[in-house]
Amino acid sequence: MKQFGKTMTKQPFSYPVLEHPAPQLTNKQAELFSSAWLSEPAFIKPLASERDQNFLFKDQNEKKFVLKVANSKEPFGVLDLQNKALEHLALSTNLILPKVIPDSSSKLIRQEEVNESKHYIRMVSYVDGIPMGDAKQPKDFKVLYFNMGSFLGLLGQGLKGFTHDNSNHRLLWDVKETENLFEIIEFIKDKKKKELVKKSLEYFVEHIKEPLKKLRSQVIHNDMNPDNVLVTQDFSDSVSGMIDFGDMVFAPLVNDLAVAASYQTVTQQDLLTGICYLLEGYQKEYPLTKNEIALLPGLVVNRIAMGLIIAEWRATTHPENKEYILGSIEKTWDVLRQTHQKQPKEIANQLIRFLSESENKL
Repeated sequence: MKQFGKTMTKQPFSYPVLEHPAPQLTNKQAELFSSAWLSEPAFIKPLASERDQNFLFKDQNEKKFVLKVANSKEPFGVLDLQNKALEHLALSTNLILPKVIPDSSSKLIRQEEVNESKHYIRMVSYVDGIPMGDAKQPKDFKVLYFNMGSFLGLLGQGLKGFTHDNSNHRLLWDVKETENLFEIIEFIKDKKKKELVKKSLEYFVEHIKEPLKKLRSQVIHNDMNPDNVLVTQDFSDSVSGMIDFGDMVFAPLVNDLAVAASYQTVTQQDLLTGICYLLEGYQKEYPLTKNEIALLPGLVVNRIAMGLIIAEWRATTHPENKEYILGSIEKTWDVLRQTHQKQPKEIANQLIRFLSESENKL
């Protein structure tokens, strides 16, 4: 397993894909471009997205597809990374994930001019299910989290050994970019909030950065959030699939789980609860080492802080999309305050004890 080592260094703050506005195709334009894949496309609806634009379509047989229009600043190589990873996972796992669909001339990625700018366009299969964030409460969140962890572990296992020339592309959501966030905390106007995230970043630099370099790295999904986790209609505590591979990057393996746990920590408003059942499921499929688990709580807090900083920055630079970007951000601020009252090392010890007790029950 490779390590990312010295690649985690501070670089100039430049993230064109996040700084440039998302595409703004009309429904008719999207339908026109979809005809490269579908003979008689029937438009259904646009889908919410952060920096690209997605549309849901169906063919004559009522089969559903998603047309993905990339940001004009998104490089071809990054999209090829995502396509190749999905093709790799289709062979290495039995997980329900989007499948890449070639167009009528067998191309997987097309380039089209839209409103005087060029965009890469792709189509993938639609994955049935309800986004976890839109579903009713699960029967048992502990079982759901375990199954989520198991799913993510299988996904990580499936990506083990996968390589691509563009896997080290720069992405602000990559843990390796943490230090660059110091440059945009000024977009947070509230002094107490600004100080809170500053402390989070400083903790990363002082306690996580160097040990993290010694841990195994690989290509990871990097975005298991409630909008990307799909569940069944009756919410039987199982994961029916996962979508959105747009944040894939070569990074420490443990951070894939940290990303997932950051969202559930906010949901549960508790760091230990947000991690332990996800970790238990993950360990079943792709075990983390004690050194990786030792950094996990700190990485979860770091991801929560990253999300807040990036959201405040993007809401200021993209006011037209402010409501979507910020969402229920005040709850997240409250949870970050709570996590600062915990000692990451003690949480890590509690996780080790939890796993030990869990194994004894089996």
